[in-house]
Amino acid sequence: MNMKTFFKISSAIVLVAMLSVGCKKEKEVAVVEVDEPKPTAGFTVEVPDTIEYKGFQFKSLSTNYKEILWQFGDDSTSTEESPYHKYVFDGDYRVNLTVRNSQGYTASREVILKVNDPNFDPRKIGPNYFKTVGGKLTVSRDNQGGPESGEGSLKLIDENSDTKFLQSGFAGDLVIKFELDSAVIAGAYSLTSANDADDRDPKVWTVQGSEDGIKWITLASATASDDPNSSGYKYKFTARRQRKFWHFNNNVAFKFYRINIKSNFGSRDFQMAEWSMNQKQPDK
Repeated sequence: MNMKTFFKISSAIVLVAMLSVGCKKEKEVAVVEVDEPKPTAGFTVEVPDTIEYKGFQFKSLSTNYKEILWQFGDDSTSTEESPYHKYVFDGDYRVNLTVRNSQGYTASREVILKVNDPNFDPRKIGPNYFKTVGGKLTVSRDNQGGPESGEGSLKLIDENSDTKFLQSGFAGDLVIKFELDSAVIAGAYSLTSANDADDRDPKVWTVQGSEDGIKWITLASATASDDPNSSGYKYKFTARRQRKFWHFNNNVAFKFYRINIKSNFGSRDFQMAEWSMNQKQPDK
């Protein structure tokens, strides 16, 4: 082999080596993701105003989070750090706070918040709006003798438990309606049982309000029961000429109120001594 041939072969070997080195795949470096501190959830709640008892100030005590969501139990939410929330109605609300960090880890805290008027007395109701405001009573079908007869519908609002309204041939479709002279916010109602025949007493009914007499909103419903251990027993009349009342939540002034009597305790007739729609509590 002459020198010229030797250098050609050597150059070719060097070129192949250089190409091999240049084409060698670089080694991949693994990236290790460091876990962030896990979030914790916590909060405080207080009533900042003793008069406006439905308003609450919430303050987050959560840590290690990027996102925050409050759920107040009344279909309202907030993403603020320390929101103020005012409830419309009294009641028990499930308040949930959820926080999340940037890696998707979450934490939550939930409490049951009781919203109750500190001055509310369940043993009392306010004035009867049928008397203090006035208006007109009508029924879907009256006594055969008419509204002013001895057992006509107007006996329902004469404030006399010794009189009564009697409807023969009761079919579960009785509607008793009162149109007030002006709209008011009712928060309670009362019924008084008649003088005899407890199988004619109301068993299932609903109470509704309307601003225009066309669109009705259900405010309360009841199913009376003979069982002393059932929730429906509070709607059952246990004596004749007995007045019972119930409260409900409402913040709308309605001009029309009605009660729909859907069933009684088995009689072919229906009877009731009194009906009233009332202010929730007496005037202070």
